[in-house]
Amino acid sequence: MKGKILRQTLVTAACLSLAMDGHALDCEKSTPELVAAAEQKVALLDRLLHGSGPARRVDEGGNAESRATLGAARQSLSDAQSALRQGCGSTASTLSSAGIRLASQAFRGASSRSDLRDKTLFDQAMQQSTSFLLALESQPAELQGLSVADLVGIERQIERAEILATNGSFGEAIQLLRPVSDRLQRRLYEILNHKTLYYEKRFATPSDEYLYLAEQYNGYQMLLQSDQMKASYSARRRISELLSKAAARREQAEEMAAEEEWLGAIGAMQVAIEHSEQAVRATGYAY
Repeated sequence: MKGKILRQTLVTAACLSLAMDGHALDCEKSTPELVAAAEQKVALLDRLLHGSGPARRVDEGGNAESRATLGAARQSLSDAQSALRQGCGSTASTLSSAGIRLASQAFRGASSRSDLRDKTLFDQAMQQSTSFLLALESQPAELQGLSVADLVGIERQIERAEILATNGSFGEAIQLLRPVSDRLQRRLYEILNHKTLYYEKRFATPSDEYLYLAEQYNGYQMLLQSDQMKASYSARRRISELLSKAAARREQAEEMAAEEEWLGAIGAMQVAIEHSEQAVRATGYAY
């Protein structure tokens, strides 16, 4: 899962970088408030990547993968700064977020002093929060039940947790993520109690769409893992059957994706998601 999140971050940053490489960005001009928020994120990423202790450890260490990931983070910073100069606050914010995630990944990969158990718990908490957020953001705005300010606040809290983790403060980072994960989980259950989830997104390539669906699938599986045992005894057999069907379709999707048969992989993953949604509703869980 962690590798999938990293790949998705790399895809997002790379697509935005290619879109702006050597050209003026075609974007809606952002409000002064959004530009100001993006400037803060860009400044934060700049501090993380230039002169911080974790960045120096990566640069001076022997972990080639971490150095490459840190290089990608620095490219995201450069692109975010360019976007800001063109007044594209939303793009600058997205690139900065991608850069922070890449920097966090690079720092964790190069760390030799972090407690392994706390790091593992943090990775799991981050994986859960990120998947829940992706699943919620895939819904139309009128169904999300959260304002733009709410979503921005959640994203900032996730980023603060990532920053704490880069400095080895895994326990504090986990504490920041717990209320985020709980709030997103509650909202997803509320939506699932009334309708089938779907997504409204446009993707540059079929592989991007597949990666997005894979994250959505993982989010639903986490919902089930957290509360499946609260289902009635009679419902558990139905849930088990649906999960088996979902897992079979996911395996089929992964095999097709490995062969770059994207249309088939996307279709299979969509069916896996449908089975997962049915399983969540079968738990009878409601707030």
